[in-house]
Amino acid sequence: MRWLNRNVLGIGLADLAADANYEMVFAVLPLFITTGLGAPAFAVGLVEGFGDGSSAVVKLWSGWYSDRIAWRRQLAVGGYGGTVLGLGLLIAVTAWPQVIVARALAWMGRGLRQPIRSAMLAGSVEKKDLGKAFGFHEALDTAGALIGPAIALLLLSTGHDFRTIFWVALLPGVMCVILFALITRDPRRGRPEPVPLRVPLPGSFWRLMGPVAIFGLGNFATAFFTLRAAQIMQPELSPTAALAAAVAFYLAHNAVGAVVSFPAGWLADQVGKAPVLAAAYLTFAAACVVGMFGHGWLALGLMALLVGAQNPVVSSVEGSLTSSLVEARRLGTAFGFLNGINGAADLVSSIVAGALWTVISPVASLGFGAALCAVASRVLWVRQPKPV
Repeated sequence: MRWLNRNVLGIGLADLAADANYEMVFAVLPLFITTGLGAPAFAVGLVEGFGDGSSAVVKLWSGWYSDRIAWRRQLAVGGYGGTVLGLGLLIAVTAWPQVIVARALAWMGRGLRQPIRSAMLAGSVEKKDLGKAFGFHEALDTAGALIGPAIALLLLSTGHDFRTIFWVALLPGVMCVILFALITRDPRRGRPEPVPLRVPLPGSFWRLMGPVAIFGLGNFATAFFTLRAAQIMQPELSPTAALAAAVAFYLAHNAVGAVVSFPAGWLADQVGKAPVLAAAYLTFAAACVVGMFGHGWLALGLMALLVGAQNPVVSSVEGSLTSSLVEARRLGTAFGFLNGINGAADLVSSIVAGALWTVISPVASLGFGAALCAVASRVLWVRQPKPV
C-alpha cells in the first residue's frame, strides 16, 4: 500500500467533499430546470453543454500553464473555490438562462483545478500503481457523489424545495477547499522545466485522444438519464413519486460507481488499461439501449447499474492511461488536452442530445449516444495505445 500516500488520500478526501457539493446539486438540477423553472429538455442540454464547453477552454490553458509554474497547487485551490461560488449562485436564479451562467462559472472552476489535481495525483505514485491510485481516488470521488444525492433525496422527501438543497450543498463545498489547501503537497521538486509547445506529445497519447473524442461526442450528461428515469416510471407512479424515483436512480448509479471504481483500477493495472476502458465505453452504450426500450423498476435498476459502472471507470482509467503515456513534466499539458477534448465533446453531445430529445424523442437521443460510444469502444480495442 505504498501508493496510498498523503497526496493520494488528501486529493481523494477533497474530491469526496467536492463531489458531495456538486452532485447534491446535479441530482436535482435537471428537475429544477424543467419542473421548477418550467423549461424544456433542450434547456438542460444547453446548461450542460455550455458548462462543459467553458470548462474545456479553461482546462487546456490550466494544464499547459500548470507545467510552467511552481504554485499550481494554489491555482487548484482557487478552482475548487470557483466551483463552490458558481453553484452557490443557483440559490438566486429566477429563470433558466441564469442557470447557464452559474453552471458555466462552476465548471470553469472545475476546469481550472482538474488537470492540476490529476497531474499531482499521477506524480505521487509509481507508474505500476497508477490504476490503483486513480481507482482509489475515483472511489472516494464517487462516494461523495453518493452522499450528495442521498442528502438531496432526504431533503426532497421531507418537503424541502430545490433552493434548500442548494444552500445545504455549500457546506461540503467549503470543506473541499479547506481539505485540498491543508493536506496536499505538490510532488514536484524544484523549479519546473517546461517543454516547448513545438515539441509534440507522444503519438500514443494522440492515438488515445481519437476514441476519447468519439466517446465524448456520444457521452451526453447523466442529467438526461435522470429525466429518462422519471419517464420510464410513469404512468405507474404519480409525477411526484416519479421525480423521487429519478433522484433515487441518481443515488443508485453513484452507489454502483463507488463500489466498482477501485476494483476496476486494480484490474486495469493487471490486464491493461485500454481493454478496461473499451469495456467501460461499451457499457455506456448498453445503458443507452436499456433507456431506449426499458420500462419500470427492473429497467430503472439495470440502467442505474450500467450508468454507474461506466462513469467512474471511464474517468479513472482515462486518467491512469494518460499518465502512463506521457512523461511527468508534461502531465499537466496532457491532462489539459484530455479534459479539454472531453469538455468540448460534452458540449456538442449535450446540445445535440437535448435537441434530439425535444424535437424527435428521448429514444433518438439515447440511440445517438449508444451508436457513438460503441464505435469508440471498437476503435480503442483495435488501436490500443502503448504505455511508455
